[in-house]
Amino acid sequence: MSRTLEQLEQQEKQLLVQEILDKKNGGYDKDWSEMAAEFDLECSPETLRKAGVGVKLASDAGMEFNVEARESIDRNFVERQKMYDIRREIRKDLREFSRTELICESIRESIKGLPKISLSAPKKIIPLWDKEIRRELIVGMGDFHYGASFCVYGLCNEIINEYNPDVFSKRMGELHDRIVDICVKENPEQITVMIVGDMLDGMLRVSQLQRLQYGIVDSAMHLAEELTQWFVRLASDTAVPIRVAAVRGNHGEIRPLGTKAGQFPEENMERIVMHYLRARFDDENWIFVMDNDAPMQQMIDVCGYKFLLLHGQGVNIESLARDCVNQYHFAIDGFVLGHLHKQQTFQSGMLNGTNVMVERIPSICGVDPYAQSQGYGGMPGATCILIEEGYGRRCVYPIVLK
Repeated sequence: MSRTLEQLEQQEKQLLVQEILDKKNGGYDKDWSEMAAEFDLECSPETLRKAGVGVKLASDAGMEFNVEARESIDRNFVERQKMYDIRREIRKDLREFSRTELICESIRESIKGLPKISLSAPKKIIPLWDKEIRRELIVGMGDFHYGASFCVYGLCNEIINEYNPDVFSKRMGELHDRIVDICVKENPEQITVMIVGDMLDGMLRVSQLQRLQYGIVDSAMHLAEELTQWFVRLASDTAVPIRVAAVRGNHGEIRPLGTKAGQFPEENMERIVMHYLRARFDDENWIFVMDNDAPMQQMIDVCGYKFLLLHGQGVNIESLARDCVNQYHFAIDGFVLGHLHKQQTFQSGMLNGTNVMVERIPSICGVDPYAQSQGYGGMPGATCILIEEGYGRRCVYPIVLK
């Protein structure tokens, strides 16, 4: 609780006077607001600064302060500095938490004004928690880079890939149709959508700002509502309940003030997309958003098999399974990741009588200018995997989109 100057103890007043004098003499680098926070003062930094003028004037006039207390002050200074640093870190964490909570509350309040989701399914969808799941369809997708607008050209100046938000919508429509066909053929009891990150095209490089059709915030909100309607249509047309899980990628990072990758990992706009989806489907029992955030990685149980969902940046795919077992001492049956904009299946050991597989998911956006410059990337697409209880991977459907 904040205190007035009069409420300080005698020794605290002596220490404050000494710190003010040191600051006025140029030997102290804290600003007035930090000094007020250190002593839990309710006065403004400006009030403290004005008090400092009086302290300096008294010192210059030859007035002496209680020098005998200086030794005890110095002894207590280190401990007081420790407490100040601890309180400062706590305040920082509380500010970040409060800011996140405020954003989430604002999203929830905004969603209340949106039209209620209406589901017109050909038959009643059984809620996720009211049925036993023996056959489940994993839909792996990601690397939307939503908001980007670009063309990639070949050696003869032909268009290899054209992409913008309208193309994204068309490809998601095509993916919807393919998933419906697979559900008719395989009759899964549940769909688990795993989004491998990079949902947005962020601010990693200056060149990205030039190819954004919308701003980063507008892109997040446009994408969140478009995904909402896409999930509604998919549930309606398949009559199958849907789980949604997502991890954040590197392109969703805001990276303020020229900071480098990873300095502010929580400042990622993909978290906003997932908070939006979670709030949008909060009252429904046929679409379940598994986490109201977009963590770095997420463990998902599919028919008794453990799948680790992650973006895949900086991951050595050949040693992925071994490293996870060594680090976490936990058996993982499969890995789902993206990042390289291409489809890839890799066996990484054996476990519980089956092969441990790594599935790298292709991107919805396809090859982009950066991937082309680095010599990787592939056709736009997604991957569907049918998992059966007691068997594991029954079949895989690689999907190539136009």
